[in-house]
Amino acid sequence: MSVTAIEGVVAAGRVPTWIIPAASITTEPVVGVGTYDILLTALTGGTTVKVDCHMDIGDISVTRTPTTKSRQRMCQVIAETVTTGETIDITLSAVYDQQESMTDEVNDVYAALPEGAVVYIAQAFGWDSSVTPTTSTVVDLYRATVQARTKNQPTSFDEDLKFTANLSGSRFWADVAVVAA
Repeated sequence: MSVTAIEGVVAAGRVPTWIIPAASITTEPVVGVGTYDILLTALTGGTTVKVDCHMDIGDISVTRTPTTKSRQRMCQVIAETVTTGETIDITLSAVYDQQESMTDEVNDVYAALPEGAVVYIAQAFGWDSSVTPTTSTVVDLYRATVQARTKNQPTSFDEDLKFTANLSGSRFWADVAVVAA
């Protein structure tokens, strides 16, 4: 048993997040077959949007809620709760400017999340956001459909104009390796 405090990693600048169009991941990670991996080009490709510089801490939330049922076989004295599925909800807020073109950098995230689009959200916890991802990068990966995209009403005079996208996830993979093509 260790009594030495372990240093943590400060979150600031160390949670790079990408929105990857569904077409950029042609083969999803396969559950139960070794480690999960995606190609490096999924993170560095021209249609992928790196979004963490468009958001503040707290502007993304992910909840995974298991769907369960109770099961008790004749041989079991105590019933057990088993997971039969899960619900994944992702909420993401980012800056936007309605007066600028959708191709302008301020609107990159807004343009990447049209309602009805299927996208992948990748996050590399602990990776320096200023460093281009490499084959040493490890990400968590969500597959999700954009359900709604709403422009936020400002609540103070000095805040940035933002929008919020609500996504419904259909898959999650933890600790996905990034591999060369």
